[in-house]
Amino acid sequence: MYLFRFETDKTGGKWTGSPGVRLSVTDLHVETPERVKEGDTVTLKCRTTCSLSNSPTFIWYKNGHVLTRKNMKNNEFSLQSVSSDDRGSYMCAVQSHENLPSPAVTLAVIYPPRYTTVSVNASGEIVAGSSVTLTCSSDANPPQINYTWYKESLTSPVGYGQTYIINNIQSNNSGLYYCEAQNKHGSQRTTAVPIKEKGMETATDVVI
Repeated sequence: MYLFRFETDKTGGKWTGSPGVRLSVTDLHVETPERVKEGDTVTLKCRTTCSLSNSPTFIWYKNGHVLTRKNMKNNEFSLQSVSSDDRGSYMCAVQSHENLPSPAVTLAVIYPPRYTTVSVNASGEIVAGSSVTLTCSSDANPPQINYTWYKESLTSPVGYGQTYIINNIQSNNSGLYYCEAQNKHGSQRTTAVPIKEKGMETATDVVI
């Protein structure tokens, strides 16, 4: 609220304009879902309560870079079959007023585990009585991933967590191991990794 007021050095020499003027300042803002799943179609909208010129041209930015216009219509920007590559920070602006863009909003894309792999800390042959550590890695969003370990000859899991340690390895520990990464949107298993105690040889096993 803005009021006009003046004062003099005389008694009672002041005056205030009332009720005054209320100034409302608005700017552009982007409307978008906070989270979307891979494969969804998403429409981002550039909104404002300001009066704009007839048929204004909107400009869209992702991570600070101008986007092409092929997916734009009026004040909307559409993403078809969203993938994790579409996640990032989005802003909009009106052409000729690029110095007044909207605040950035973050588009988060949800997807199940992918690129899941197993690494083994041992090199060469594994000597009986030694230890070996298997580590499972995966990319997912949300990144809260549950890891489960399996040995191919067994029906039940042999361990849980991102790492699986075999202490005091013996011949009965030899075999093929794999892990499964899971979040609430899906899961993925790795290819099996051979673990073999030194001295054991078969036609199909590979010594690590």
